[in-house]
Amino acid sequence: MKPKLLDLFCKAGGCSAGYAKAGFEVVGVDIKPQPNYPYEFIQADALEILKDKAFIAQFDVLTASPPCQAHSKAKSLSVARNGGKYGDHLDLIPDTRRLLQETGKPYIIENVAGAPLIDPVKLFGSQFAKLYTQRERWFESNIPLVEPDVPREKMKTPAAGNGIGEDGSISICGSGGVRGLNAKQIKLYWGFAMGGIDWMSRDELAEAIPPAYTEFLGKQVREYIRG
Repeated sequence: MKPKLLDLFCKAGGCSAGYAKAGFEVVGVDIKPQPNYPYEFIQADALEILKDKAFIAQFDVLTASPPCQAHSKAKSLSVARNGGKYGDHLDLIPDTRRLLQETGKPYIIENVAGAPLIDPVKLFGSQFAKLYTQRERWFESNIPLVEPDVPREKMKTPAAGNGIGEDGSISICGSGGVRGLNAKQIKLYWGFAMGGIDWMSRDELAEAIPPAYTEFLGKQVREYIRG
């Protein structure tokens, strides 16, 4: 039987897809409906789910991607464009970490660069084959994880909205136009650049994690729990 993994704050399933490729049976949880999520899905408050000890007991591994707006680099851009306004964004990382620790199970917390994670593994698109966006993401865990042997390389990525770089890389963010691409092409190229995501809407792609990241980490977690 496959080990079971609960993916909290799962959104449309970028992280979940990687863990599934690594050999886990994945169940996703999100407070909002996720009609494009490709695995078993539960609509619920992730923090409340973590308090249900009987439910959590069935899982071998827990993963979580708390909302990142409080730490996102896009915050300064949004403030500049909206007259200094950004909105109230709760930092759920401390509460998520505390509840994960209380379960005693292996866990991974994913978030954006700059988030207050503890000794995170830092992953970049240029460390993986067939990824054409840098999309730096950090991963905290209570078990040993290592970064790829492949070093990060600088991509020739144009600024957001300015098309595709000569190395094929693209900036994936926002809802505006992209030079040289129509609306359908933007969605297709973004999915291609993140390793072949073909089940998400454009808005979902803008927030997604390349599955290659969590496949890489998930294989390490599987070896750990086998031991």
